[in-house]
Amino acid sequence: MASFFLSYRRDDSAGFAGRLADDLEATFGADTVFRDVDDIRPGEDFVQAIESHMKTVDVVLVMMGPRWLTAGTDGTRRLSDPHDFVHQEVAAALSSGRPVIPLLVGGAVMPTETDLPAAIGGLARRQAVALFDASWRGDVERLVKSLRELLPDQDMQAGAERQASKPGSLNLQLMLAGLAAIVVLGAVIMLQKPSTAPVPFEPAAVTKPTVDVTGRWTARVQYSWGDQHAEVFEFKYLGSSLHGTATYLKGRLTIEQVKLEGDWISFNTRSQERVGDDNPWKEVTHHYIGQVMSDTIRLTLETSGGYSVHPPVEFTAERVRTS
Repeated sequence: MASFFLSYRRDDSAGFAGRLADDLEATFGADTVFRDVDDIRPGEDFVQAIESHMKTVDVVLVMMGPRWLTAGTDGTRRLSDPHDFVHQEVAAALSSGRPVIPLLVGGAVMPTETDLPAAIGGLARRQAVALFDASWRGDVERLVKSLRELLPDQDMQAGAERQASKPGSLNLQLMLAGLAAIVVLGAVIMLQKPSTAPVPFEPAAVTKPTVDVTGRWTARVQYSWGDQHAEVFEFKYLGSSLHGTATYLKGRLTIEQVKLEGDWISFNTRSQERVGDDNPWKEVTHHYIGQVMSDTIRLTLETSGGYSVHPPVEFTAERVRTS
């Protein structure tokens, strides 16, 4: 059975954490999500419990709300304290070798490596998943899909066990067994017939992208309001699906709905925008489309939603070659 460690700061995202834990356990089974509020017994050593559970889980989920990075007192960030529980959880997760997925809730944006203490700076290089109230169900479904790709064997086994426990599953199994017997009998009959000329084996055609976008790309983007920012785009495959992250201004966002057709790529990211302290947060969608060359992508960015209207922005991203 798959199991997950959910790290979060209670005064930052406890409500989101409880909601997500319920959704994941409804999908993967009861008691598959470890949270300190539910799973550390009274009197138990917190650090020992964290280290013990970290050794047994399959994936670590680090939930970040609006105050995850800055929470503190007297101008001192708790995250910078090596004894801070969230600091310890993230450090243990990064050193455990388990997959670590940052989760952005409540309008939070992904911190950069320089925003984080050195011991947990590697978290900024992990692909994040954004979860929004307005699209919670769809966002969680995308997260579950990514988790299934990381844990295909466990999830398939769990699904088979759940199916076997359903009423009427015995009848279904008997029907499948009968169909299998018919197939085997048919194969035996076919083997007894005189053989015809052999049919040459032709391997099935495998569709591959015509261009390779995996890796890191950088671009200097001149936005319509005059500011320039150095943006970074990273793409990689998880299973057969293309995933990635893209920076926008000072935040790192999850790339969604990636499509690669021929030498054209399109994808979206989402951020939150607010004007003044009295106005609510609004979701902003960033639509990218571009043509991929060997070492460049000529991109056009269109933005919708939020409080502002901006014309399309055109720029070129260049591949970062690794030695």
